[in-house]
Amino acid sequence: MTDTRFAVNRFRLTPLIQAMLLAVAGTVLIGCNGSTTGHQTDPPLTNSPFIIGEAQPEHIFHFRLGDSVLIDTGELDFADASLASGAADANSLSYSISPQLPSGLTLDEVTGQITGTVTTLSEPTDYTISLNTESTNSHQNFLLGLHPALPEALHHLDSRYSAEVLVADAKMPVRMVLAPDGRLFYNELKTGHVRVVNQQGALLQSPFATLEIQSVKEKGLLGLTLDPEFGSNGYLYVYATVPGHDSEDPHAEIIRYTASQDRAVDKTVIVDNLPVADLHNGGELLFDQSGHLFLGRGDIDDAATAQLEGSLSGLVLRYTKDGGIPSDNPYPGSAEWSRGLRNTFAMAIQPETGDLFGADAGPASDDKLNYLQPGKNFVWGMEDEPQGSGIGFTIRVWAEVITPTALFFHSGAGDSRFKNQLFLASYNDATVRRMIMVGDRFTDYLRELEFAVLDPQNALHKPLHVTEGQNGDIYLSTFNAIYRLYLH
Repeated sequence: MTDTRFAVNRFRLTPLIQAMLLAVAGTVLIGCNGSTTGHQTDPPLTNSPFIIGEAQPEHIFHFRLGDSVLIDTGELDFADASLASGAADANSLSYSISPQLPSGLTLDEVTGQITGTVTTLSEPTDYTISLNTESTNSHQNFLLGLHPALPEALHHLDSRYSAEVLVADAKMPVRMVLAPDGRLFYNELKTGHVRVVNQQGALLQSPFATLEIQSVKEKGLLGLTLDPEFGSNGYLYVYATVPGHDSEDPHAEIIRYTASQDRAVDKTVIVDNLPVADLHNGGELLFDQSGHLFLGRGDIDDAATAQLEGSLSGLVLRYTKDGGIPSDNPYPGSAEWSRGLRNTFAMAIQPETGDLFGADAGPASDDKLNYLQPGKNFVWGMEDEPQGSGIGFTIRVWAEVITPTALFFHSGAGDSRFKNQLFLASYNDATVRRMIMVGDRFTDYLRELEFAVLDPQNALHKPLHVTEGQNGDIYLSTFNAIYRLYLH
C-alpha cells in the first residue's frame, strides 16, 4: 500500500510552552497547552440546558436547596390567552395553585409569580396553576423539582442532574471505568494503586492492585480499561510508567490483570518497553467494539518522534487484547494507527459508528479534537503542514487554552437528548462540556455547552476524568474526589 506518512527530524519553530497540570505535593500531572486562533470561529460557551434540535420539555423548573426562586406563571400558555390581556373582567384576574407549594415558596395571587427560597426538598411534582375570573378559568400544568445543594466544589451542574460525593479524599484518580456488575475501578496516578468502589458505593479499603511506578512529573499510573468480556474473563488493563529492568531506563508498559473478586491476580505484561520522558507520555487506554486495544501516546517531549519511522511515540497505537499487532493495522507489523500527535491523553469510541476520536493537547497553541482514522498524519513534528489524503481530519481547534483531559460519547441512557453528544473535561477552566456532534459519522461540530462547572479557584477541583456509568449516571473525578452525577 502507499505510505502516506511523513518523516522529518526537526521540531516546529514555535516555542514549546509547557502548561502542565497542577502540582500536588510537589508533583505535576499530564498535559501541556496554549491557545491560538482555531480552524473555525469559537462560539460562546453557554450554560443553557437546552439546544436547538433537542426535544424541549415545556414548563419544567428545577431548583436546588438554598436557591432563590422566581417563576412567572403568568407567562405560561393558558388555553384562553384573552384572560391575561384585554378581557372585560381583567380586573378580577387571580391565580391559584394545586397542590400546595412546598414550604418556603409562595404564589402571588395577583401577579402569578412564585417566589421564595428553597428550604425543603421534593421530587419533581406536577402542579396545576389556574387563571381565574368571575366568569371563567383556565389551567396549565408545570413540573417543579427541589433538589439537594451541589457539593461545594461544583459551582454549576445541568439542571436535570444532582450530585453526590462518591469518594472523598481521593488521591488523584486520573482514570475510572465501570464494570458491568456496577463496581467502579479507578487508578491513582502517583500511588500506583488501582482501587474499587463496590456496588453499594463504598470504597474498599484494600487496593485491587498496587504497581511499582515511576511517578515524576507526567509519569505514573496513567491508563485503565476493562476487557469487553470482563464479565466472563475478568481482565483489567493498565498503562503505567515503571522503573527500568536492572540498569535499564524507565519505560511504559501495558499490563493485564485478572480480577478475582476484588483483588488482582495473574499479572501479565502484554506490551513492554515503550519509551517515556518526564513529559508527554499520553495515557488513554480503551477498547473498540471489535475488541482491539488502543493506546494514546505522547511525543515524550520530543516533537520529532511523532514523525520518525518505527517510533512508538507521538502516535495512537492499536493492539490485540494480548498485545499483538492486528493484521489489519495500517502498516504491516506496526502497532501504529495514527501519527503526528503531541499528547493525546483523551480518546473516545463513537458507539454508533465505532470510530475513534481523540483530544490532543497543543503546545502554546492548538488544543484539538481529532477524528483518528487509520494511517492518518496529524502533522505534529512537521516543519510544514501539508495538505493531502494522508493528513488527518481535525474537527475542532480551540482558540483558548482548555487542556482536554477526558472524552466520552453519551449513550442516551436516562435522557435520550444527550445521545451521541461528546462530553469533554476541560481542565483549564474547570468545566465539563457537552459537544453537539452531527452528521453520518458524528464529525460535524455544531456547538458546545457547559454541563458542569467546578471551582476554578481551587487547584484540587480541576477535572481529571469524566465517564458514563449505568442509567445515565456520570462520574467525574478531580484531584481529591470522585462525584456521581445522577438524573433527578
